Amino acid sequence: MESLINQADAFAVTVAAGAAAAFFYDYYRVCRRVFRLKRLGTFVGDTMFWLFTTALVFLMLLRSNWGELRLYVFIGLGLGSLIYFRLFGKAVRRAIGIKFYLLYKLWLYFVKSLTFLFAVVFFPFRVATLLLSYPLGFFGRLFQAARAGTGKVFYRLAGRAVSRLGSVKAKLAGLIFWKRKR
Repeated sequence: MESLINQADAFAVTVAAGAAAAFFYDYYRVCRRVFRLKRLGTFVGDTMFWLFTTALVFLMLLRSNWGELRLYVFIGLGLGSLIYFRLFGKAVRRAIGIKFYLLYKLWLYFVKSLTFLFAVVFFPFRVATLLLSYPLGFFGRLFQAARAGTGKVFYRLAGRAVSRLGSVKAKLAGLIFWKRKR
């Protein structure tokens, strides 16, 4: 038979396990509210929460009273949860909510600073692109018009031979030693 001190110690551990389980439930509840989990997300989250809580309570019971399940274990788990929810629940939920809010604001600050950094780094390239695009576009249109005009001139000088260049190219390709895939 166990001594009274060992039983009191095991009861205290079960009360602590109940409070820890209640804390993790509050944390999960705030996460579920912040991330707005749908049906599948809630199912996966519930499953993970209960697996984690079961493992936590089992390990604490194994450490405190060699895994024996007695009535005081269930009373201790319930009492620990009740004490946590009555004394600390609302304040802890608020603190966890503030933590997620601060993480969200920190993430926004990080994204804005990264966006600003990219804008500063790429600003000279944007200016160079703007400064070069108008003259190069003008010269590109000018050369395109000149090429179209020279094509017409060569067509008038050479006649049909310029248009038959494609068939000459195909005959020359047939003279090559390898066969083309068709």
